[in-house]
Amino acid sequence: MRTTTRKSYSLGCAGLAEGTNANTFKTSNILHFNIGGRAYVKAATDNIAFAAETALTAAFVAQAALKVCIYHFFIDSAGAITVVQGTQYPATTEQSYQARAIDIPFVDGKACIGALKIQTNNAATFTPASTDLGATDVVDTFYNFADDLGTPVTI
Repeated sequence: MRTTTRKSYSLGCAGLAEGTNANTFKTSNILHFNIGGRAYVKAATDNIAFAAETALTAAFVAQAALKVCIYHFFIDSAGAITVVQGTQYPATTEQSYQARAIDIPFVDGKACIGALKIQTNNAATFTPASTDLGATDVVDTFYNFADDLGTPVTI
């Protein structure tokens, strides 16, 4: 029994992680995914550049200092991965911080394979494809999704 109502979804763990080269990410595992009833496979791939998912993110905006933001990763039938930048909220260290759950956005014809939570501490800022994930005070946490997309990422 399928646990998601989406037409496109990941069938396993992409193994999302920081890429070997600066400003990149990787999929550490072979990834099986479904798009509109068709099954696809993507080999493990290193040094994937951050590319904005233009259906929801016109261009990346610098994440300000002392903020937390969720970035969702989507894959298409050709294996190209794009990223949706979410809303910036006060970091967990800030007095105005409020715990919340971030739902997974929908992109037609693409499967969501995971997410990245970035928190910028002290004076650090973060811009995908520009700031390295290993930069000082840029705290990153990767999440891998399977077919049950009913569980949001919490911050």
